[in-house]
Amino acid sequence: MSRTSWKVMMITPFRLSALLVLLCSTGLPVGMHKVAAADDGTTEFVMHGDADMVDEEIVNESGLFSGVNTYSRSLVRQLPVDRGWTYDSPIDKSIKSMFGSTTLKLEYLHWSLEGPDNILLSAPILGVPDPTEPTPVFDRSTGIARGDGVALNYIDRTMDTNGMRATLAFPIQDGAIEWNAWGIFKNKSTRPTDSIYATQSNSIPDDDLVVVTNFNINGALASNTNVYDTSYSVNLNTEMFGTGVNYILDPYLPGEGFRMQPLFGFRFISLRETMNQVGVDSGGGIGTPRTTTIYSKVENRVFGPSIGARAEYRHSRFTIGAEPKFTFGFNRDTDQVRTDQLFEATDPTIVSVQKNNEFSPTFQLSLYAKLNVTEHLRCFVGYDYLFIGQVSRAYDIIDYNEDRSSSNPATGTKVRQEHSKFSADGITGGIELVW
Repeated sequence: MSRTSWKVMMITPFRLSALLVLLCSTGLPVGMHKVAAADDGTTEFVMHGDADMVDEEIVNESGLFSGVNTYSRSLVRQLPVDRGWTYDSPIDKSIKSMFGSTTLKLEYLHWSLEGPDNILLSAPILGVPDPTEPTPVFDRSTGIARGDGVALNYIDRTMDTNGMRATLAFPIQDGAIEWNAWGIFKNKSTRPTDSIYATQSNSIPDDDLVVVTNFNINGALASNTNVYDTSYSVNLNTEMFGTGVNYILDPYLPGEGFRMQPLFGFRFISLRETMNQVGVDSGGGIGTPRTTTIYSKVENRVFGPSIGARAEYRHSRFTIGAEPKFTFGFNRDTDQVRTDQLFEATDPTIVSVQKNNEFSPTFQLSLYAKLNVTEHLRCFVGYDYLFIGQVSRAYDIIDYNEDRSSSNPATGTKVRQEHSKFSADGITGGIELVW
């Protein structure tokens, strides 16, 4: 080969550069990558060449990959952040769905409780048609006249009080679960007796007007009065609270218009009441002064399964509804009567307790109207009526009796079994928060 031909075949730097440009233009890309979506929603990066870079470089670098030295094909997938094994699991999704449609209702209650209606705080007096009218009375121990006496007739038919109620509801399959808790603040009722003592004229014995409590003798009607010539007071305290859980089925036809939803549940109601009678007698100059206390207390615990329905007419801006509910209730009540210095100043404190089980059917009707203020806020007003059968009341359970067959006659005044109906009704108002 001639010297001239050898010079032609020599690879010069210029010829090497041209060769590299030719190779790049023949369809053998170095470090180029494609992006595709994987089946599970992650991102796949298809690259030509060795992919030894980290994920951030894959996403952010749009040019050639560094460190590429072969023409092999690689697949890199960018995975989501690991949030734990429970994230987006069936349990996690159920909890999110449940609390995603939860509602919380807060209500103010202004209720009127059924109170005593013409309740005589005494045993009837032998030979006296109306013991609430002034009649001559005599000292129980000495038989000496103590002026004209009246027994008290307790009347307080409607005892107005306030309360609060909260209801939490969250959806489940084919319905919703509602839990509620409510309470009525203690209502205090007092029977004033100042007017009785204001008519007294101690200078004229026959004109003296006193308060009396009469007692049967061994269960038989008698004229056997305790006299209180200084003061007498009676206080009645009533309070209620309750809770319940209801399962409410979804309506057959969802959406606006009329809808009916059956409900099933369980509820508990507590009705507590105390009455305290305190009478002070000076003795009238012939006996020993004493302060007599007759205290009575009841605790009614009504519980049982409930059945009812919720009927509503729904509009995009408002809802009108009614919810009647019946409870097959059972009342486990505890009754107590406590006396101190009942007949004599030396009489000790005596306590009588009795427990009973009674069937106590309960019915409640709720009427309401809601206004949809926003997607997450509703305002409403309503009316509630509650009826409970077979409950004990503090003014009904006292047996005004003297047991003269006992070494201590004061033991005769004790608990008697007496049950009556109870009702409460009133208006409600509040807000409902929707998530």
